[in-house]
Amino acid sequence: MSSEYIKTYTCPTCNKRASGRGHMCHPFEGGVPFECEFCHKTVDNARHVCTPMLNRLEYICKNCGRLSVYDSNLCEPQNIDID
Repeated sequence: MSSEYIKTYTCPTCNKRASGRGHMCHPFEGGVPFECEFCHKTVDNARHVCTPMLNRLEYICKNCGRLSVYDSNLCEPQNIDID
């Protein structure tokens, strides 16, 4: 069985580590352009948000206020209350 390693990046704004394209407060631009996993379009903005993604947002960052589908993309993730 082989292990798969994911490259991580350090956010210069909050000094936290993130995988993939980095934290939302300072996304890693080296992965642009990329195919959005939600709308399947090729996009050139690391902060891309589309309608299918909006329907899956679950987290808000307590530090910068950004929204994300994944907690790993945020500096201080917190679940969005659906009340």
